[in-house]
Amino acid sequence: MEQIENGGAGVKIGMHVDKNEQAHTFSLNRTINQDAVRKGNAYNINTGTIGLTSTTESGVFYFKNDEAPVNGESSFILDAFAIGIDSLGTQAGACIITVVRNPTSVSFSTAVDMNQNRNFGSSNTLSSTSLAYKGAEAATVTGGDDIAIFYQNAGTRGYYTIDMEIPRGSSVAVKIDTQTTSGTTNLYVAAIGHRVDGQNN
Repeated sequence: MEQIENGGAGVKIGMHVDKNEQAHTFSLNRTINQDAVRKGNAYNINTGTIGLTSTTESGVFYFKNDEAPVNGESSFILDAFAIGIDSLGTQAGACIITVVRNPTSVSFSTAVDMNQNRNFGSSNTLSSTSLAYKGAEAATVTGGDDIAIFYQNAGTRGYYTIDMEIPRGSSVAVKIDTQTTSGTTNLYVAAIGHRVDGQNN
């Protein structure tokens, strides 16, 4: 006869089966994202404020994954982009946001303002060779393929769930045209994502 027990974690406890031969269980469910936060494998990468002043697109964000494996996996899942745009400048129309897959180069190399683990008790960090840059007015993104486009009004915050996988060696960039005809339109780009744990495969 087989027995189901708790695997020796503390005092040995067997599964309760009632007189109707029904097993009694208590389950706890977490999303993959929540599990990554719990394990210290989830990150918030935020450019900080960038001021744009023209009606041409500017490169504002770049991330390249160069993470060593966690349990055999190096991929970074980009869960979402959060983008905030103020209304201090004058715009000719909605801001045009373009996400670029695997650009060949960018003209900017200033580190983002925030690159933090989302588990406040974890000391894990992304590798120093994983690049996370903030752009500026007239910064350029060269090559690659446009993979997504969003329109967003000034004075709003957009949250774009994209669920893109960035394997080691791959990269992603964001370009924004705020269509600013006068003044300065301030914005930020935040990438919310997590490392893949190979033991979950």
